[in-house]
Formats: sequence, structure tokens, C-alpha cells
Amino acid sequence: MGRWWASSKRVFGDGEDDEDDGKVGCFSRIGRKLSRNPYADTTDPEKRKGQGGGGGPVAEEVLTVEVPEVPLREVNEITACFSGEKLIGQGSYAKVYRATTRGGRPAVVKRLEKPSKHASNVVFFRQLSVASRLRHDNFVRLLGYTISNDLRVLVYEYATMGTLHDVLHGDREVLGGPPPPPPEQGGGGGGRPVLSWIHRVNIALDAARGLQYLHETARPAVTHKDVRSTNVLLFEGFRAKIADYNMFSQAADMARLNRSTHTLGSFGYQAPEYAMTGLMTDKSDVYSFGIVLLELLTGRKPLDRTLPQGQRSLVNWATPMLTEDRGSGMHRPEAWRSVSSCRSSQGLGRIAVQCLQYDPTFRPSMGTVARVINYAVLRDQQGVV
Repeated sequence: MGRWWASSKRVFGDGEDDEDDGKVGCFSRIGRKLSRNPYADTTDPEKRKGQGGGGGPVAEEVLTVEVPEVPLREVNEITACFSGEKLIGQGSYAKVYRATTRGGRPAVVKRLEKPSKHASNVVFFRQLSVASRLRHDNFVRLLGYTISNDLRVLVYEYATMGTLHDVLHGDREVLGGPPPPPPEQGGGGGGRPVLSWIHRVNIALDAARGLQYLHETARPAVTHKDVRSTNVLLFEGFRAKIADYNMFSQAADMARLNRSTHTLGSFGYQAPEYAMTGLMTDKSDVYSFGIVLLELLTGRKPLDRTLPQGQRSLVNWATPMLTEDRGSGMHRPEAWRSVSSCRSSQGLGRIAVQCLQYDPTFRPSMGTVARVINYAVLRDQQGVV
């Protein structure tokens, strides 16, 4: 507890003790914590006999969270009591607020949807324990959390350049970065900035490495289950990090509930096997990543109903040309058509095709994808990395 508290003071400010008369800011505390560890297994020991080997007493599971707990008072303060003015986005399971911690660090505060009886605080805390240990240069870092009755809050580092979707398809204002390049440099003189080819390749490599870490290095391994361009966050220099995996979908006891009551993933990115089985694996993430690669290659959305019927689905439109090595005939963004070689763009296109194989067993691992992007594509632009 002491280590978390010291860390809390470093990350979030002065860390003043927020114990008070039972009311904190905009949210009231209904009751006090009766134990230093409210998430311990409180099941009657008699009912737990025999669950371990030999029928003896079962050791209580000790769960630790390796990020500080943010006082509720501070959460209310930095979000202005979750004011609409601070709201910057809303997803399927959380509202997102822009904030600045007491220590002056820009942050994103995610207020999760009201939990159901199936997703108890015990389940949440168990998944939070796993999430707090995820550390990688290409995965958005969890800075802190708050649990207060039905209120659950996660605090993440802030992406200064917005999301990949913002850059490819959105408006310039959401990025907060430098102005777009002039027309003579391929910028068009207005609107959103144009990514150079090398920026696109670096983003693809960063995102691939982030997913490789989740699949192959993190313990326990993590299946993201919602890979899309809005969950590829961009930082200074257009460096990319994977973000926003749904912690609840990782829990084994939540899998059946998710299949029956909640659709995982995002429309346009879901692997074909999910529609048939309701199951997602690391190869489902690989398929979704293939869609992101197509977005980087073409500058088009996964599904665009403003286009003619045969061109609305990015997968259906792009993969035949890539399979036949006709990628140079695709309607690529004008800004990088002159700076990307046919060899490197086709190389990235071939990787995308492999990720989009209908049979998941034929798709490569994310580790293989990252290595191929690194050696076969980046090498063509700037030498062996």
C-alpha cells in the first residue's frame, strides 16, 4: 500500500488523504471500506474446502495493481465532475474525458459504463491487476484507476496527435499538431495533415509491435478484440501505440455473457470466424490489423457507403488488386504516391493480404507481421533497421 501511495503522489500530485465525512466531490460514498483489501475472497471457508489439492484450506488469492489508485476527489476535480466540456469521445463501454493531473500531466480519463451483476468489482479488479502490468513502448500506458461503488475510472496517458482514424479520415482540429504542409509538398493547403509514406510504415510497425507484445510477451497473453484505426493512438513524431482493449472481455467467466449480449470488435474490422462462432482469438486481431494496413495503404475507410456499390467494402475492393499485384493501380493518396516506391507499397499490401486470409490458421502471427514490415518494407525506405 505504501508503494502505491508514494507512486500516487508522484503521478497525480500531492496525494492528500481524501478520507472525509463520507462525501467526495460530486459522488457520495455510500459506505466505508471495511477492510484494507475489499477484493479478497470472502466466501465461507467451509464452501471452499476441497477446491484445492488434498481438501485442505485454500490459500487466498492476492491481487495487486501496479498503478496508483486515484482519489475520487481528484477524479472529480480533473474532469470537472465529468463535465460535458471535458468529454472528448464515447465508445461502446466508456465515456472519455480530457484531463490534466495535479502533477500537470495530460491524461485521458475513461469512465466505464455501469457494471452489470455479472461484472462485479472482483472481476474488474482481477482484470485491472493484469492491465496494470502491461508495459511496452507501443502500448498505451495505464496511469491510475478509481473504484467507488458503481463508479469505475481508468486514467491513461494522452495521445498528443490523436488517433490514426483522425489523421486518415477526420478533421484537422482534433489533432492539435502542426499545420498541414502546403500544396507543393502534397498537403493540399488545408484540412487534415497528410502522412508521408515512411510515417505510414512506421505507424504500421509500431502498431504491429504493440499487438505482438500483447499476444506473445504479456503474461497472461492478451487478445485485444477491438483492433481498429481509432485504437491506434499517435504521439509526437507520429509514433503509434495500441490502446483501448476491453478488460472485461478477457475474463473467462465473461466470455459467455459477451457472446450472448454484447458484440465485440467494430463493424468493418471483425474477422469472418467471429460471425460464425462468436469467438475471438489472436488471429482475429491479425485480421483486424490487416484492415488497418489497408487504411494506411489507401487512405480509405473500411466501409464507405458514399462510394459505388462495388467499392464500399475496403476488403472486397482492395484485396483482388493486391493479390494480383495490381496495387499500383489503386487510388492511393496523392501525397505519398510520389514518395512511396512500388516495391515497398506492394510489400505492405502483400502483408495485408496474408493477415486477411479467410482461414485463421493461414494468417501469420503478429510477431511475423512485425518482422516482415521491419525487414521487407522499412529496409526498402531507409536501409536495414
